[in-house]
Amino acid sequence: MRGPVLLRGKLALITACVVAVSIAGISVVIWVATSHNLRAQLDRSMQASLPPPVLRPPQPGMRREFKLRCGEAPPSGGVQQLQGIQLLEPDGSTCAPGDVDPVVYVPGDASVSTTTLRDGVTASGTPVRVLLVPLDNGEVLILSRSLAEVDDTLTALAGILVSVSVLGALLGAAGGLWLTRRALAPMERLTETAEHIARTEDLTTPVTVSGQDEVGRLGRAFTSMTAALAESRRRQRDLVNDAAHELRTPLTSLRTNIDLLALSERTGRPLPQRREVIDRLQAQSEEFSDLVTELVVLARDDRELAREPVDMAGVVDRAVRRAQSRAHDHVFDVDSREWSVLGDAGALERSVLNLLDNAVKFGPAGSTITVRSRPGKLTVSDVGPGVPWGEREAAFERFWRAPAARGLPGSGLGLAIVADIVAVHGGSVRFIPVAHGASVRIELPDIR
Repeated sequence: MRGPVLLRGKLALITACVVAVSIAGISVVIWVATSHNLRAQLDRSMQASLPPPVLRPPQPGMRREFKLRCGEAPPSGGVQQLQGIQLLEPDGSTCAPGDVDPVVYVPGDASVSTTTLRDGVTASGTPVRVLLVPLDNGEVLILSRSLAEVDDTLTALAGILVSVSVLGALLGAAGGLWLTRRALAPMERLTETAEHIARTEDLTTPVTVSGQDEVGRLGRAFTSMTAALAESRRRQRDLVNDAAHELRTPLTSLRTNIDLLALSERTGRPLPQRREVIDRLQAQSEEFSDLVTELVVLARDDRELAREPVDMAGVVDRAVRRAQSRAHDHVFDVDSREWSVLGDAGALERSVLNLLDNAVKFGPAGSTITVRSRPGKLTVSDVGPGVPWGEREAAFERFWRAPAARGLPGSGLGLAIVADIVAVHGGSVRFIPVAHGASVRIELPDIR
């Protein structure tokens, strides 16, 4: 079974075909032009060899006549250069010298009124060029010359041109194969690298392709793609590892409480802290539910987010109402102006709600949570313990929690989700200095 034809083989074949067609076309043009020139030269030579009495008279009144005696030698002069000479009488009879191979005339020869050239054959079958000259007495002078020299020249030229065409096609194929090998060498290296990555799943394998042509662009695009895949795999691995690490302690606590209840049921001995254990189980299940939701948000592909104009005043209003519904012991001081962002309304609302939930969690009961929304920026402030200056960058990492917040409910993913959502929308988030508590500012491009 034949293997597949490689791209370089296809390009070499195409190159050979293009070269062959081009040379063949040029050869045909050369052959046709040469044939036309040779025949034109032969025609001029025959016309120049006309006997003097047949030449058009320089003065009016002179007659075009030619006397030829049949069976005798042709007249002297330039006419000896011709192979044949004969007279065609008005009645259709011919008269030619005895050693002349007469031309086979056609019915239209006797009726010509002007000097005419045509191809013909002699009685012996020799191809000739025929010159018909009408005379004033009604006769037609028929002169002929062999086409053997012209045909031999054209045949030799055709052989040369065919040889050149074949040789040119072979050289074109060889040159095309050599050039395509050189041109596709980076593509072959890129293919080997892609096969190696597919075989080993090593996305860090370097792609050694340079240049500014299409292959170079493909190599750089492939490098960017593998780098993006490697980064995505790293983020997924980090997320799984962090989630496994953070889930280990609450799972242990949950299992301990369940074991206590199971032991009490098996032994029939009442558990004094039964209500407390059930309350802890309910709280832990809620934390697990929130954690799963946040993990789903973090794992969501950025391409799933919408890209449409979003009214930030409406986003802030909805987020504040949701936060107020579960934080009745806090006061919300909201001042929101009109401005718009290109993005996903649900994701932006989630980021604002996470900031409000953090402010509620760390702000004392009865304290005020301040929300200020201006074109291009949104600030949420509380009067809680705040975040130490040296830990404000780490606060936006996944599962990070301040030492003072270890005993509080939460997963440590709230600010990480805010940072991811804001980054996807082309913005930034950071802590800004305040005298008391913590203040987080989101900056987003205003499209109004």
